[in-house]
Amino acid sequence: KHKNEIEVLSWRWNIHQESTMHAGSGLGSGKVSVTHLSFEHYIDRASPNLFKYCSSGKHIPQAILVMRKAGGNPLEYLKYTFTDLIIAMISPSGSQGGEIASRESIELSFSTVKQEYVVQNQQGGSGGTITAGYDFKANKEI
Repeated sequence: KHKNEIEVLSWRWNIHQESTMHAGSGLGSGKVSVTHLSFEHYIDRASPNLFKYCSSGKHIPQAILVMRKAGGNPLEYLKYTFTDLIIAMISPSGSQGGEIASRESIELSFSTVKQEYVVQNQQGGSGGTITAGYDFKANKEI
């Protein structure tokens, strides 16, 4: 459905807000920290290009991660748009005999992220979108 898409098997990333709830420390907050976006996919036609980007350190302007609900007309209900990415790590893996298809885990570092969640209406279509975004370099909402 999307040009040059990679079928992702699993993914994760974390944001963490430093805060203290100890006596006498107040309820202060610090700068948010973020981990790499990690995803796993079967080794495929994208693998050589991912390798090139990782080995050269070349920046990727934008990457979009989309989640779809199954059905006759799949609804794209969650979308993350990441900008200014670098492939930080590639970990290929496989097994003898091919019982498990060869896969790679990829870790991406990024500067900004925009999250869009589509609320599903009674008919199974879009009932509106809720968005949020953050620029981690500037430490501010976008």
